[in-house]
Amino acid sequence: MQYIVFVAVVLAVAATAGMIMVARHESRLVPRPSMMAARQVLRKSRRLVVAGDQCLCGGVLGPSGRVSAKFGPLMGCTGCDRTWTMSGRRIVRRAVRRSPADS
Repeated sequence: MQYIVFVAVVLAVAATAGMIMVARHESRLVPRPSMMAARQVLRKSRRLVVAGDQCLCGGVLGPSGRVSAKFGPLMGCTGCDRTWTMSGRRIVRRAVRRSPADS
């Protein structure tokens, strides 16, 4: 009978020590990323959109039926000509400047 009590106490102490070690591991201090790196991440992240969201013009986003070779299926706005990928990233179209010699 004494062995059972001794084993129970040893198991309780071992479990308590294990829980303390896990708690210390989870709550330890870790080095923070620099503020410059954090700002770069914030600059890169933009709000992603999904079908049914509203565009800046007030229109509704939805599948446009167009497929881009680079981005795949596209979503479009019902009120303007803005387009987004199905993953929610906005596609920005820029005008190509041509030199007078190309004309």
